[in-house]
Amino acid sequence: MKEALADGIPTTRLYRDVLDSEIFRNMEVFSDDFLSDSRLFLQGYMKKWVSDPLHQWSRQWEYPYVYEKLRKLADAGKKLDVLDAGAGVGFFPYYIDKQFASANIHCCDYEPLLPAIYEQLNARHRTHVEFLNNDLKALSYERESFDVVYCISVLEHTDNYPLIINEFYRVLKPGGTLLVTFDVSLDGMRDIGIDQAAVLLGLLETRFGSDGGYVEMLNARLSGFDVFTTLTAQTMNPGLLPWKGPSFLHRLKSFAKSGKIGAWPPPLTVFCLGLTKPFT
Repeated sequence: MKEALADGIPTTRLYRDVLDSEIFRNMEVFSDDFLSDSRLFLQGYMKKWVSDPLHQWSRQWEYPYVYEKLRKLADAGKKLDVLDAGAGVGFFPYYIDKQFASANIHCCDYEPLLPAIYEQLNARHRTHVEFLNNDLKALSYERESFDVVYCISVLEHTDNYPLIINEFYRVLKPGGTLLVTFDVSLDGMRDIGIDQAAVLLGLLETRFGSDGGYVEMLNARLSGFDVFTTLTAQTMNPGLLPWKGPSFLHRLKSFAKSGKIGAWPPPLTVFCLGLTKPFT
C-alpha cells in the first residue's frame, strides 16, 4: 500500500488497488455499521450533504490516504493529539478513535447544528471525539496543540488560504504533520482550478518550508497517463458521484455562476499531500 497511498494524484490502477485492500474493507465495514447505528441522528445533516460519505468518488481514496499516514505515526507509539479540521460529521473520526488507542481526536467545523449531533454520537458510541464550533481562519485552540491536523476536501470550498494555512501551522506542534486533500477542477468550472491548485500548493510549501515539489508533481501527474477523475468514477459506479437529480439543473446553476456551460459530470481529480512543521 506504500505506493498506492503516496502523495499527489492517484492513477485509476492505484485507486482500484486501494478499493481491493484490507484497509478499505475494514473501513467500509465500520462505516456501514456506523451509518446503520447513527442514521437517526444524522438524517437532517445527510440531507445537506450525502448519505454515505465513504462511498463518494474522492473519499474512497482520501480516507485511506489519511488513515495510512496516521497509522505510520501511531506505530511510533507516541500519544497523538489529532485535529480533523472542517470535519462535518461522519464515521471517520470515530473510526480513527477506535483504531488508535494512542490518539486523542478533536473535530472542528463552523456548522452550528453539529455540537448537538456530536453529543448524541459520543453518547451512542461511548467515544471521546471532542467537537468545537470553529472558523478555520481563526481556530480557538492554543498554539502547538496538535501532533496531526488533517483537512479532507475542505480547502476548495474556502477563501483566504494564507489565513487558514497559518492557523494550521500555529496549532501544530514542531515536528507535527499536516495532511491536506482537495479536489482539482480540470476544466476550471468548479473549485478549484488547476492554476488555483498550484497557488494553494505553493502557499503550503512556502509556509512549511517544504521542497516537496508539489506544484511540479501536480503538473506532471495531470499530463501523465491513467489519471483518476470523476469521469473514471462514473464508469466504475455512477453512484460514487455526489450530484443528484437532472444534470441540466446542475449545469444551469454552473452557468448562472460562471456564465459558461461545462461538461457533465464536472471533470475533477483529487490531490493529497503531507507536510511537516519544522522544529525551528
